[in-house]
Amino acid sequence: MRFLKHNLFNILVLFVLSLLVSTKAFSQRESANWYFGNLAGVTFNSGNPVPLNDGQLVTKEGCATISDTNGNLLFYTDGTTVWDRQHNIMPNGINLLGHSSSTMSALIIPKPGNSQSYFIFTIDKPSYFLTEDQPIDGVNYSEVNMSLNNGFGDVVVTNKNKHLITYDASDPVQNEYKSSEKITAVTHSDGSTIWVITQFINKFYAFRVDFDGVNETPIISTVQQTVLPRFDEEGSNITAIGYLKVSPDGKKIAIAHSSISLGSPASGTKKSGKVLLYDFNNSTGIVSNERTIINDTYPYGVEFSTNSKVLYLTASTFDTSDVFINSNLFQYNLESSDIVGSRQSISNSDNVAGALQLAIDGKIYRAGYKVFSTGFNLSVISNPNNLGNSSNYSHNSVPLGDGYAQLGLPPFVQSIFKFTFDYENTCLGDATHFYITSEDPYDTVLWDFGDAQTSTLEEPYHTYTQSGTFTVKLWFTINGITQDPLIKQIKISEPPAVLPNTYDLIQCDSFDSNPNDGITTYNLALANGPLTYNTTNPIQVFYYHSIANANSDTTNANALNTIYTSQYQDELLYAKVFTANTDCYSMASIRLKTSQSVDLDVFEFEACDSQNNGIATFNLDNKRSEIINALNLPANVSITFYTSPNNAAIGTNPLQDLYTSTSRTLYVRAESNNVCYGNGLLNLIVKPFPSLQDQTVIVCQADFPVYINTGLSNADVNNYNYLWSTNQTSNEIYVTQPGVYNVTISDPILNCEDSITITVIQNEIAEIASIEVNDYDATIHINNLVADFVFALDDINGVYQPSNIFYGLTPGLHTVFVRDIYNCNTISQQFYVIGFPKYFTPNDDGNNDVWNIKGLDPTQFQNVVIHVYNRYGKLLKVFNPNQSSGWNGKFNGELLTPDDYWFYLKLPDGKEYRGHFSLKI
Repeated sequence: MRFLKHNLFNILVLFVLSLLVSTKAFSQRESANWYFGNLAGVTFNSGNPVPLNDGQLVTKEGCATISDTNGNLLFYTDGTTVWDRQHNIMPNGINLLGHSSSTMSALIIPKPGNSQSYFIFTIDKPSYFLTEDQPIDGVNYSEVNMSLNNGFGDVVVTNKNKHLITYDASDPVQNEYKSSEKITAVTHSDGSTIWVITQFINKFYAFRVDFDGVNETPIISTVQQTVLPRFDEEGSNITAIGYLKVSPDGKKIAIAHSSISLGSPASGTKKSGKVLLYDFNNSTGIVSNERTIINDTYPYGVEFSTNSKVLYLTASTFDTSDVFINSNLFQYNLESSDIVGSRQSISNSDNVAGALQLAIDGKIYRAGYKVFSTGFNLSVISNPNNLGNSSNYSHNSVPLGDGYAQLGLPPFVQSIFKFTFDYENTCLGDATHFYITSEDPYDTVLWDFGDAQTSTLEEPYHTYTQSGTFTVKLWFTINGITQDPLIKQIKISEPPAVLPNTYDLIQCDSFDSNPNDGITTYNLALANGPLTYNTTNPIQVFYYHSIANANSDTTNANALNTIYTSQYQDELLYAKVFTANTDCYSMASIRLKTSQSVDLDVFEFEACDSQNNGIATFNLDNKRSEIINALNLPANVSITFYTSPNNAAIGTNPLQDLYTSTSRTLYVRAESNNVCYGNGLLNLIVKPFPSLQDQTVIVCQADFPVYINTGLSNADVNNYNYLWSTNQTSNEIYVTQPGVYNVTISDPILNCEDSITITVIQNEIAEIASIEVNDYDATIHINNLVADFVFALDDINGVYQPSNIFYGLTPGLHTVFVRDIYNCNTISQQFYVIGFPKYFTPNDDGNNDVWNIKGLDPTQFQNVVIHVYNRYGKLLKVFNPNQSSGWNGKFNGELLTPDDYWFYLKLPDGKEYRGHFSLKI
């Protein structure tokens, strides 16, 4: 027990005086409202976090919020823009020098001694590409005066973006980057002024804020760890990232350096981070005693428990390509002689390692969005002072309405979370125990229990005279200053109403080796309803062998399993019945009895395997009615099905009506008025169903009409019913045109079905666009580019080739045949290949003395003529190739010199041929 310096009279005097003096005490309610992430927010004014979706804030990381001492919102910011309590931008509230992607872009603290003034400390993101017009701004602060703008606040222009030196100005690197992304605050040991702490390179800078404002000359502490700016390939300063927190008692500092170095291609760039722990002297502002808590990881958030004895941190894991794998929430016992060895993993998840932040309810909340799935809620550590799983971590459990969390949460002056209280024994008639959870010194306390009763004891016991919800307030004084009250709502509950007499829980003595010994397995939970008059109020029930055992088991850890095998016939047990989520309970009793079971026989249930995987879906409700009708069971008997005899015996884990399974045996339980009536077996039989496939039928135009069918064998056709999309009901139908035809095949006995689609395609008829002849090669050009065709030459029954080019043709008339790859729709077209010699030798030796073309049918082309030119385009000869032996190389009777000559020929169908040849001697 702490020594109390004043009696009740002094306490009340101090309390009244505290309402009159101007000294401003720091209030937990200043952190009652949070705005963060993407239009997300919560308020703690009711005692639990309630979503707020009226904010304007959209930020990935940095943010800050402040409320008045009564928990009314004042303003919030992302470090660049300030919004007032009506969510309007505050006058002069733009262009602050923070950055929404800076880890701790902003921190708001009240000005000591002035309830109307606040300071916004901002930190720029020291990562973007530098130009002369866009320097990194480092750490700055601005003042907000809430007495201006009709009480909605105004950023004071003369005190806006005041720069703080957190670097060695003579060092070019430090002068350029100026800061990390870290800032935190805690009250001075005097209880009135505040330390604002930031870090850069290998130094901590502690600025004292007092009644005169911000002292811009910091206390500087040099530490062992040096963290220089390091930039990845995207230009981001990876060593600046991570949170900085001071413990609520002001004695320790934890800092997360997400990276210390750039890493390497082999290790990746996100495996060099550290979390360091330091001592902090909140009287002198000195940081000392560096200890490494974790290294070779990628930490982000850090936070202390309310009693400052437990440290939590979040850290992400990446592969060597910097691809996210998962994240961990770690816990460290700061009172352990081996802090590093005390680490416990509280959670491993696909949420990125986001911020951790204490709230006025004494819980720590965690941000960090999911990577591999959806969801943007907050997570919560409900009992952060407790070690291991008793810290009670709940993942993604705090809803945010229409908003969602990103990485950051708003920081506050950490010491406002220093004092908390808790309570136990909340059953009406009990003496409720109240106690302070902090071990820090204070002068006096005053409790208000919310029912007009008060106490000045440190750990009072108070008995409420009625049930309900009560608002409990705790005032305390530190160094003669009365602090604003800590407030919690507690619920005093009445004991649940229970059956005064012993309830007989009756179970069939079945599904075991001796159905006549009166010993069997029970589902004790079946007695919960009758014991509590089937109340709709939430309850929790625990069973024991004796009342003494029940009363002594305060944690209910030694309660009997609800699936319980009796030890002897007519065994008596005791039920400890709680109102859910309270420590208020009543006692009741049950007796375990057995009854003879009615043998329900063995039934069979067939269903078909329409997917051909050995599995079928059974509608058990159909069999339920059949069993009741077949055995003529009473109307009050209900039937349920189970996968094991134990489940059937005690009535746990009944199957849903639609049950998908292979062939197997189910266990049938019949009960009447919550009492076992009988049991039996149900054999599920999976019957085969034909394997049906979708079909594509290619049809030539001349083939219509055609028959299509389901593909069933002749032996199976008569076993099934059919329904086509054409409303026909036979296995085979007659179609007259292409299209998509659907058919459902059903088993009339097993009532199962499958559907297939038959697509009838009429292949296209080829359309020859043109035939291109180059020398002795012919290319057939087709208009139908999407269809597949094959080609043959001069023989409709010849060899067809997929290529549309024929090479090395003889001069003369040819016929090309084109059809589709399914041998449908053959068309043909004739064309000529014109041949001519490449040279001739008009030397009268009887060989090649004249030049002429070949391949034209003289009966088809009687009147065509060939024009011969020299290289200058002079016409030398015009002759009919079918009526002349050709050109003899002479012009005006004179033999021309050896050279190249050109010819031109135009056929009646408009086709033109050009070429050249040589005259040689």
